[in-house]
Amino acid sequence: MKAVHVLDRILAYLTIIFFTSLLVVVIIQIMSRYFPYNAIWTEELSRYLFVYAIAFAAPLALRKNEFIRVDMLIMALPEKGRRIYESVIAGLVFVFAVFLLVEGVTFYRLGLDFVSPTVGIQMSYVYAMVPVLAVLLMLYSVIYIIDRITNNIQSEGDHT
Repeated sequence: MKAVHVLDRILAYLTIIFFTSLLVVVIIQIMSRYFPYNAIWTEELSRYLFVYAIAFAAPLALRKNEFIRVDMLIMALPEKGRRIYESVIAGLVFVFAVFLLVEGVTFYRLGLDFVSPTVGIQMSYVYAMVPVLAVLLMLYSVIYIIDRITNNIQSEGDHT
């Protein structure tokens, strides 16, 4: 599972890079309101950076069980029942990711014909994050289920 830890770190660093970039772009956007420089590209770029950041952060949140959830009923289950329930949910995430992958590839192809209006990049680079997210969610759903079966459960505070 060393490869998974390396992938975790890569995704964590990419998330940090894209969220930090998002913050910088938003600060430029705010500052441009008070200076003669008009940064019209910041709104568009901030959306793209947000999509990239979420695409890299969501699989990590799945693995580390950091999504918001109501767990009152889940906590009432015995440990084995809780692990089975969480594995079923991860399986459903996997099924959703398969559909997301299929539609994401179609979405990516659509972007081959378009260029973003203010930033000027090909939209397929932005749309590519949908299938990337799908593949990462599929991979991390399987990892999550394996973690539950082997009782290698990572808590919210465990960021190894």
